[in-house]
Amino acid sequence: MAYEFDHDARKEAGRYLVSADLTDQLRKQCEVKSAELGPMGIRGQAIRFSFDSWNQPPGLPESIPRTGPISRGQVLDIGQRVRETRSAATELLVASFVWGWGPKGYGPHRLGKIRAAAGERLESSLQCAIAAANPESGPPDPVSGYAQLYGGLDYLDRAAPGAEPWSRLLGFGPAFFTKFLYFSTPGALILDNRLANAVHDLSGGMPHLVTKDGRSEPWTPFRYAVYLHWMRQTAATVGVEPDLLELTLFEPPGDLEREAAAAD
Repeated sequence: MAYEFDHDARKEAGRYLVSADLTDQLRKQCEVKSAELGPMGIRGQAIRFSFDSWNQPPGLPESIPRTGPISRGQVLDIGQRVRETRSAATELLVASFVWGWGPKGYGPHRLGKIRAAAGERLESSLQCAIAAANPESGPPDPVSGYAQLYGGLDYLDRAAPGAEPWSRLLGFGPAFFTKFLYFSTPGALILDNRLANAVHDLSGGMPHLVTKDGRSEPWTPFRYAVYLHWMRQTAATVGVEPDLLELTLFEPPGDLEREAAAAD
């Protein structure tokens, strides 16, 4: 990463290693999740949605399936086309929203409000974020893409939505713009409240992720960098890819110890 404070973020993540017992538990959970996904692996994770509910003006792009679910792999393919400038960034925004919200009724309304607030700036704002996260020279830099969408590097000095040179969009927070980053940028990972709580618990209380009552803290780009390093170091210890760990933490399989006891 090109992030200025990446070394500090890596060092902080390294202070919150998962215990041996929890590592074994995570390994088993990831094995169960992998078996559930089948031969397509993480790309096969599919989310059902209502086409009629989502196909409101200006309508869904042709890359969105007209019937059935939308898979993680399909959205990753859209992200690759956007990264290669073969598709519009707004197409990925819509696809990541459909995949992220699925059948939940509020999703189309939320997306509509973001599009309306951004207006003609929407495509260029998203393109700036993708360019920051995927520089022409050097490796992908998801933290720079995060900062672009966050509106700066510091919570107290964030730019207002629509203020240049940033890409902050009204109503588009980290729980959803990290999905956009994940699908457009190698090395990015999704971060939402459920994942933040899981990491907080597994890490023995990593700070600045959630409050005492489990609400999300204002995740700065530095906090996202710490999260990425923690997920990567934990995935390496478990022996899986980081996005499989992400899915397992977000949607863990059944309680393995309880299932084993029942089987006995």
